[in-house]
Amino acid sequence: MRASPTCVITLLGLIAFALAGTNALSAPEASEITTAARVTVRGTEVREFDWAKSRARARIVYTSSGPRTSSSRMIDNDLQTLFRFSESDQSPTVIIELAKSTELHRVSAVFKAEDTELGVYLLNEFPKDPSDLGFAKPNASVVSLPDERGMAIVNVSVSSARYVVLRWKRKKSDDPFTVAEISAYSNAPVDLVFGEDPHLADNTSAFPPPDPPHVGVVSP
Repeated sequence: MRASPTCVITLLGLIAFALAGTNALSAPEASEITTAARVTVRGTEVREFDWAKSRARARIVYTSSGPRTSSSRMIDNDLQTLFRFSESDQSPTVIIELAKSTELHRVSAVFKAEDTELGVYLLNEFPKDPSDLGFAKPNASVVSLPDERGMAIVNVSVSSARYVVLRWKRKKSDDPFTVAEISAYSNAPVDLVFGEDPHLADNTSAFPPPDPPHVGVVSP
Protein backbone atom coordinates (compact mmCIF):
# COMPACT_ATOMS: atom_id res chain seq x y z
CA MET A 1 0.00 0.00 0.00
CA ARG A 2 1.43 3.33 -1.01
CA ALA A 3 1.32 6.17 1.57
CA SER A 4 -0.37 9.35 0.52
CA PRO A 5 1.73 12.53 0.12
CA THR A 6 -0.14 14.11 3.00
CA CYS A 7 0.82 11.29 5.39
CA VAL A 8 4.46 11.47 4.30
CA ILE A 9 4.60 15.19 4.99
CA THR A 10 2.94 14.74 8.40
CA LEU A 11 5.32 11.95 9.36
CA LEU A 12 8.35 14.00 8.38
CA GLY A 13 7.07 16.92 10.44
CA LEU A 14 6.67 14.74 13.50
CA ILE A 15 10.21 13.40 13.12
CA ALA A 16 11.64 16.91 12.77
CA PHE A 17 9.73 18.08 15.85
CA ALA A 18 10.99 15.12 17.87
CA LEU A 19 14.59 15.76 16.85
CA ALA A 20 14.30 19.45 17.76
CA GLY A 21 12.99 18.59 21.21
CA THR A 22 15.80 16.11 21.79
CA ASN A 23 18.42 18.69 20.87
CA ALA A 24 16.80 21.23 23.19
CA LEU A 25 16.90 18.82 26.13
CA SER A 26 20.51 17.81 25.50
CA ALA A 27 21.84 21.33 24.91
CA PRO A 28 24.04 22.52 27.83
CA GLU A 29 22.71 25.39 29.95
CA ALA A 30 24.45 28.70 29.74
CA SER A 31 27.20 28.89 32.35
CA GLU A 32 26.84 31.46 35.11
CA ILE A 33 29.45 34.21 34.95
CA THR A 34 30.81 35.14 38.37
CA THR A 35 32.84 38.30 38.75
CA ALA A 36 35.01 38.49 41.86
CA ALA A 37 36.09 41.88 43.18
CA ARG A 38 39.84 42.39 43.30
CA VAL A 39 41.16 43.24 46.76
CA THR A 40 44.55 44.89 47.18
CA VAL A 41 46.17 44.62 50.60
CA ARG A 42 48.88 47.15 51.36
CA GLY A 43 51.13 47.26 54.39
CA THR A 44 50.50 49.99 56.96
CA GLU A 45 53.22 52.61 57.05
CA VAL A 46 54.54 53.43 60.49
CA ARG A 47 55.86 56.93 60.97
CA GLU A 48 57.19 58.78 63.98
CA PHE A 49 54.55 61.26 65.11
CA ASP A 50 54.97 64.20 67.49
CA TRP A 51 51.87 64.41 69.67
CA ALA A 52 53.09 67.41 71.69
CA LYS A 53 52.08 69.97 69.11
CA SER A 54 49.21 72.45 68.91
CA ARG A 55 48.36 71.22 65.43
CA ALA A 56 48.00 67.71 66.91
CA ARG A 57 45.47 69.18 69.39
CA ALA A 58 47.89 69.13 72.32
CA ARG A 59 47.65 71.97 74.83
CA ILE A 60 49.53 73.36 77.79
CA VAL A 61 47.42 72.84 80.91
CA TYR A 62 49.91 73.96 83.56
CA THR A 63 53.03 76.07 83.97
CA SER A 64 54.64 76.76 87.31
CA SER A 65 55.34 80.38 86.37
CA GLY A 66 55.39 82.74 83.42
CA PRO A 67 52.55 84.15 81.30
CA ARG A 68 49.98 81.46 80.51
CA THR A 69 48.90 83.33 77.38
CA SER A 70 52.22 82.54 75.70
CA SER A 71 52.66 78.99 77.01
CA SER A 72 51.65 77.48 73.65
CA ARG A 73 54.96 78.72 72.26
CA MET A 74 56.50 75.56 73.69
CA ILE A 75 54.44 73.36 71.33
CA ASP A 76 54.02 75.57 68.25
CA ASN A 77 56.72 73.83 66.17
CA ASP A 78 58.70 77.07 65.96
CA LEU A 79 62.15 77.32 67.52
CA GLN A 80 62.09 81.10 67.22
CA THR A 81 59.35 81.52 69.82
CA LEU A 82 60.24 81.19 73.50
CA PHE A 83 58.39 80.78 76.75
CA ARG A 84 59.97 82.36 79.82
CA PHE A 85 59.58 80.99 83.31
CA SER A 86 60.18 83.40 86.17
CA GLU A 87 63.78 83.86 87.31
CA SER A 88 62.63 83.05 90.85
CA ASP A 89 61.20 79.68 89.76
CA GLN A 90 63.63 77.06 91.05
CA SER A 91 61.68 74.19 89.49
CA PRO A 92 60.14 75.28 86.17
CA THR A 93 57.38 72.81 85.35
CA VAL A 94 55.11 72.36 82.37
CA ILE A 95 52.31 69.85 81.79
CA ILE A 96 51.13 69.06 78.27
CA GLU A 97 47.82 67.36 77.65
CA LEU A 98 47.86 65.23 74.49
CA ALA A 99 44.82 64.80 72.27
CA LYS A 100 44.53 61.18 73.45
CA SER A 101 46.44 58.59 75.42
CA THR A 102 49.18 57.21 73.24
CA GLU A 103 52.31 55.14 73.58
CA LEU A 104 55.39 57.34 73.69
CA HIS A 105 59.00 56.30 73.33
CA ARG A 106 60.90 59.60 73.27
CA VAL A 107 60.59 63.12 74.64
CA SER A 108 62.79 66.04 73.60
CA ALA A 109 63.09 69.64 74.69
CA VAL A 110 64.97 72.71 73.50
CA PHE A 111 65.75 75.04 76.39
CA LYS A 112 68.30 77.44 77.81
CA ALA A 113 71.61 75.70 78.29
CA GLU A 114 72.50 75.93 81.94
CA ASP A 115 73.36 73.68 84.84
CA THR A 116 70.04 71.99 85.47
CA GLU A 117 68.38 68.60 85.81
CA LEU A 118 65.36 67.61 83.74
CA GLY A 119 62.80 65.06 84.88
CA VAL A 120 60.24 63.60 82.47
CA TYR A 121 56.98 62.15 83.74
CA LEU A 122 54.43 60.29 81.63
CA LEU A 123 51.03 60.27 83.35
CA ASN A 124 47.55 59.08 82.46
CA GLU A 125 45.77 61.42 84.89
CA PHE A 126 46.22 65.09 85.66
CA PRO A 127 47.84 65.43 89.11
CA LYS A 128 45.64 66.80 91.87
CA ASP A 129 48.43 69.20 92.82
CA PRO A 130 50.62 69.93 89.78
CA SER A 131 53.20 71.65 91.95
CA ASP A 132 53.75 68.43 93.92
CA LEU A 133 54.96 65.45 91.91
CA GLY A 134 56.15 63.51 94.92
CA PHE A 135 53.61 60.79 94.20
CA ALA A 136 55.15 60.04 90.79
CA LYS A 137 58.49 58.62 89.76
CA PRO A 138 60.09 60.20 86.69
CA ASN A 139 60.24 57.95 83.67
CA ALA A 140 63.70 59.34 83.00
CA SER A 141 66.02 62.13 84.10
CA VAL A 142 68.62 64.12 82.22
CA VAL A 143 71.37 65.17 84.59
CA SER A 144 73.63 67.13 82.26
CA LEU A 145 73.42 70.08 79.91
CA PRO A 146 71.64 69.85 76.55
CA ASP A 147 73.75 69.66 73.42
CA GLU A 148 75.18 72.67 71.61
CA ARG A 149 71.79 73.45 70.10
CA GLY A 150 70.14 73.49 73.51
CA MET A 151 68.36 70.18 72.85
CA ALA A 152 68.00 67.30 75.27
CA ILE A 153 66.55 63.99 74.07
CA VAL A 154 65.22 61.42 76.48
CA ASN A 155 64.45 57.90 75.28
CA VAL A 156 62.00 56.16 77.58
CA SER A 157 60.49 52.71 77.78
CA VAL A 158 57.35 52.69 75.65
CA SER A 159 54.61 53.95 77.95
CA SER A 160 51.01 54.99 77.41
CA ALA A 161 50.37 58.56 78.55
CA ARG A 162 47.85 61.37 78.22
CA TYR A 163 49.95 63.96 80.07
CA VAL A 164 53.62 64.76 79.54
CA VAL A 165 55.28 66.56 82.44
CA LEU A 166 58.70 68.21 82.28
CA ARG A 167 60.27 69.59 85.44
CA TRP A 168 63.66 71.26 85.61
CA LYS A 169 65.66 71.69 88.81
CA ARG A 170 67.87 74.73 88.47
CA LYS A 171 71.17 75.06 90.29
CA LYS A 172 70.98 78.83 89.93
CA SER A 173 68.22 81.19 88.92
CA ASP A 174 69.66 84.61 88.15
CA ASP A 175 67.83 84.92 84.81
CA PRO A 176 64.48 83.76 83.45
CA PHE A 177 64.48 80.16 82.28
CA THR A 178 63.45 79.84 78.63
CA VAL A 179 62.01 76.89 76.68
CA ALA A 180 61.67 76.95 72.90
CA GLU A 181 60.06 73.63 72.05
CA ILE A 182 58.90 70.32 73.52
CA SER A 183 58.15 67.15 71.59
CA ALA A 184 56.73 63.73 72.51
CA TYR A 185 57.05 60.99 69.91
CA SER A 186 55.25 57.75 69.17
CA ASN A 187 55.51 55.29 66.32
CA ALA A 188 51.92 55.35 65.11
CA PRO A 189 50.48 53.91 61.89
CA VAL A 190 49.95 56.84 59.57
CA ASP A 191 46.50 55.72 58.42
CA LEU A 192 45.40 55.33 62.05
CA VAL A 193 46.54 58.81 63.04
CA PHE A 194 45.22 60.53 59.93
CA GLY A 195 42.05 58.43 59.76
CA GLU A 196 40.90 59.51 63.20
CA ASP A 197 41.23 63.19 62.38
CA PRO A 198 42.13 64.59 58.95
CA HIS A 199 43.50 67.70 60.66
CA LEU A 200 46.35 65.65 62.12
CA ALA A 201 48.54 66.27 59.11
CA ASP A 202 52.18 65.31 58.87
CA ASN A 203 53.66 67.30 61.72
CA THR A 204 57.33 66.71 61.14
CA SER A 205 59.13 68.83 63.66
CA ALA A 206 60.81 72.10 62.75
CA PHE A 207 64.05 70.41 63.73
CA PRO A 208 64.61 66.92 62.29
CA PRO A 209 65.10 64.24 64.96
CA PRO A 210 68.87 63.87 65.11
CA ASP A 211 70.89 61.10 66.66
CA PRO A 212 70.57 61.47 70.42
CA PRO A 213 73.36 63.63 71.88
CA HIS A 214 75.60 62.32 74.60
CA VAL A 215 73.63 63.27 77.67
CA GLY A 216 73.52 61.55 81.02
CA VAL A 217 70.26 59.67 81.32
CA VAL A 218 69.20 57.93 84.48
CA SER A 219 66.18 55.68 84.03
CA PRO A 220 64.35 54.29 87.06
